[in-house]
Amino acid sequence: MSTAQVAALLFQLQQLDLELDRINAEQQSVTNTLQSNTTLRKLRSEYAHAQQQAQASLLTQKEAEWALEDLNSRLKVQEQRLYNGTVVNPKELQSLQQESQRLRAQQSRQEDVVLEVIDMAESLQEMARSKLVALQQAEQAWEQESSDLVTRRDHLEKKKQDLQAKRSKMVSTLDAELLSRYNTMRRMKQGRAVSKVEQNSCQWCRVILTPSELQRVRTSSELQMCTNCGRILYYDR
Repeated sequence: MSTAQVAALLFQLQQLDLELDRINAEQQSVTNTLQSNTTLRKLRSEYAHAQQQAQASLLTQKEAEWALEDLNSRLKVQEQRLYNGTVVNPKELQSLQQESQRLRAQQSRQEDVVLEVIDMAESLQEMARSKLVALQQAEQAWEQESSDLVTRRDHLEKKKQDLQAKRSKMVSTLDAELLSRYNTMRRMKQGRAVSKVEQNSCQWCRVILTPSELQRVRTSSELQMCTNCGRILYYDR
């Protein structure tokens, strides 16, 4: 295999490796998205919080209603004693009247409290229902999206396996030392160990090659490096 053929093969290998890099990055992105849907997690948290608030408001409403029932019951007892004729002592009657008035005032205030907590409970329940609808819609959308992502992930894996098989066949024709050198350079040079010569310049760093450098790239029996960026130069005849 001539030097020009080796450089061409390394350039093709690099194109394949860059595509594998892209596939690996997309696979990771798909996996991350499948494992962590922040929007859905946020909606679930919001719904759980709204549900807790709604349940707490219902308990507050019941407690307020129980307190009103207790006042109604106590007031009924007081008024029965006041009007059934069993109490005739003026001082005791006056005391009963004052107690009844006090209970009526409490009853009126408690009725206002009950109305307020009912309104609050209804508002919080409506909010919880709204959060539930939003969550259900998001879950339905996510079901479709996750299905598409799984399909995409499987497609990427199939493409990756095909490329890896092609890569294995390609590297089997390369010298082990040269392949090691190529892999090391790729790690050190942002994934690009080989730079194509275009318009008499290094495609990567855009430095123009001298006529003698260009001649060596075309005819030398050894791989030539860019004097500026240090990458292997590949000249497409």
